[in-house]
Formats: sequence, structure tokens, C-alpha cells
Amino acid sequence: MTHHRLTRRSALGLGAAAGSLALFTGCSTSTSGSGSGDGGGDGISLWIWPEGFADDVVADITERFPDAGFRQTVQGGDFKQKLQTTLQAGSGLPNITGIKGEDIAHFASVADYFVDLNTLGAEDHKAEYADWKWEQATTKDGRQLGVPIDIGPTALFYRFDIFEQHGLPSEPEELAAAIREWEQLFELGKELKAADADTYIIRNLSGVFDLAWRQSGKAFIDEDGAFIGGDSHIRQAWDLAIAAHDAGINAALESNTPDLASAVAAGKLPADFGASWHLADLVVDAPDTSGKWHVCEHPGDAANLGGSFLGIPADVEDQDQAFEIILALLDAKNLAREYTHSGNFPANLEAMESSEVQGEVEFLGGQVAGEVFAHAAEYVRPLYEDPADGTVNAPFYAELALVEASGKDPAEAWDAAVSEAERLAEQNGITVS
Repeated sequence: MTHHRLTRRSALGLGAAAGSLALFTGCSTSTSGSGSGDGGGDGISLWIWPEGFADDVVADITERFPDAGFRQTVQGGDFKQKLQTTLQAGSGLPNITGIKGEDIAHFASVADYFVDLNTLGAEDHKAEYADWKWEQATTKDGRQLGVPIDIGPTALFYRFDIFEQHGLPSEPEELAAAIREWEQLFELGKELKAADADTYIIRNLSGVFDLAWRQSGKAFIDEDGAFIGGDSHIRQAWDLAIAAHDAGINAALESNTPDLASAVAAGKLPADFGASWHLADLVVDAPDTSGKWHVCEHPGDAANLGGSFLGIPADVEDQDQAFEIILALLDAKNLAREYTHSGNFPANLEAMESSEVQGEVEFLGGQVAGEVFAHAAEYVRPLYEDPADGTVNAPFYAELALVEASGKDPAEAWDAAVSEAERLAEQNGITVS
């Protein structure tokens, strides 16, 4: 269950089976319980962030476990901080909790707060889920902290009408074949800009950098706790972003802003990278462009953006039943429902092949987008994530923004990013050579 842009995505339903996208006025998914933030009371409680599981999923669990007293409590605010504080306090815990994908590395460093789900039989279900996503919640010593809800394999969304208008490849397979290398995408971007000087193929430099380093299969800290942010895989990702800057194909638009929405709606950013949930952003930003978009593979292998888990705090009762409910919440039927509810692409392999996920999407010109994302999921490279990764990689994004906004020399920006990242790494106990 990805967490990106929740206010947008909670307003979206992906009616794949019906071949349409439907906007709802809201998705209230909390059931019985005050929502006050504690796990008190009888029955099996679940903590989840805003959006939560769909009403029909919650109803399914209530029907299948009539004596469990199952209730979903939506927690607003900083979910990670609230969960961490409650775990440390050891009281008021839910029987089941969501764990966001970007937080799993942190909680793996304090794994004693969670049940090793292998002690409840999780290993028997591993083959039902994307293996690399399952392994993201596996600690170094083999404990399983969570069962995956969803994944975020990436692809390229694009306006096929604009591409066709300017004589560029416009069918998904044709375009994917033409942009297997980043440089090919950049050349296509130059052609697009030559045809219309106000049209760009890249949203911002951070988007290229973020996708490119993930494609390497390595982040900024290795499994031995050493800083590798100055290594060649990060430098290559940086150089790709700078190449997009030098090519003049970068719109330099900050994500989640009115300016970005306007550019998308006006067709001035007719291509953008994203996971399946990014479709919701396009629907909200540019509803009048429905039917004019397609999605295809982007240059290089797919990366993963988003995707979360369900786990069980160590100090709660009824762990066996809680685990049974986790398996029921995350079975093929319910994760297919979640796709139509929120656009979250299921981690469950059977759900990927369901009629809901493999249905036509009207906004994407009737394309079966699920096929693209399921294929992308096969090529996502497992990525070791350290709890301090987000801290030490921040200077790289900050310096790219300076290159973009104020014309800072890229070489000086790189040196400044590495220097600050090394300082932050040492401050966080990471080895810097």
C-alpha cells in the first residue's frame, strides 16, 4: 500500500474490470473503534495510514472471521513516529500494523519489536508474493517482519496523441523499443522540444536521478554499513540527470505543485515516470486528457517506488489469528480489490493476473496497464536499504535542485553533495572510507 499523495489517491478508483476510472468523493475505511490511536479493546485491531483498506475488503474479513472483532483504525499524522512510540511504550499496541516500505529498513534495525512471522508459518506463503518484495521485510538473520501489501514497479506514462502528432513512436511496444537506453529517451525529448519549444519530456532532475540509482540495485549504504554514495553507480545516475539538464529537455517542475499540474493538463509535460499509483495523479491533474495516455517500459530496468507491509507487534496476544487475518487481507481476491480501490499494484502474484488488474483502463486509452506493470515487476532489482539512506542521500537531491534552479556548476554541486553526505553518514555511525 503505497503512501504517495494520499489525498489524491484516496479519491481515485481504478475500475479496471469495467474499463473505466471512477472518482469517488471519499473512501472512509475505518470500522468500529474510536480511531483514538490505541489498540485497546477486545478483538483484532489493525493500524493503517489514511486511505486504509477498502470497505469491501474490511467487510470480507469481518465475514470470514465473525468472532475476531476485527477493526481497522486509520492513523493520521506521522505514522512511523506514532508506531515507534507505541512500540517503545509497549502498551496500546494494535494486533496488526502497517509498515511503510520506506520505513521497513528502520524497523528491521529494531526487529525485536515485531513477531518473526516465520514462527507463524510465513515461509509457507513466500512463493505467493513477489520474491524481492518479500525479502525487503526479511532481516539479515532471516526473521520475517511483514507480508507485502503492494509494490510500485515503474514505467513511463505518456500522451500518445502528442507523440503521434509530432511523428514520434506512439504505440507502447514501439515506444518502449525505441527508448531502451536513457540517451535514446533524451534524443526523443530533443525532437519533441524542437517541435514545440514549451514541451518537455523530463519533469525534473531528481526524477531521473532517483530512478537511475535504483536501477543499479544499490543505494547509498551497503550491507556492511559503509557509505557508497560517492561510488560509480551514484555518479552515473547523477551524470544522467545532468545530461538531461544539458539537453534542455528538463521542465524543472517541482513535484506536487500547481505548476506541475498545469503543465500536465496543458500537454507541456506529455511524459512522466511513475509507479501504478501515479495514474491517480494524472487523473486529478488532467481529467480532460482521459483516453489520451498510454504506459510503457522506460529506459533500463524497472525500479520500485513505494509498497508496504503488514506485521505483528511482538507484545500482543492472539498472534495466530492476527496472522490468519493478514493472509486473508493480502490474498489474491482482496489485493485485486485494493487495485480497483486505490491503484495499488498487488504484491500477490495471483492478484497480478486477476481480471481487475488485467482489465482495460479507459484513462489510458483502453490499454491493459496491468500487463506493463506485471512485466516491470519481473525486472525490479532487489535493493538493500539502510535506515540512514534517506538522511545521507538528501544532499544529492538538494544539490541537483540548485543546478536546476540557479545554474550551479554540476561538478561543484557533486563535490558538495558527496562532502555533506559523508558528514551526515559519519554523524549516523556509517563507515566512510
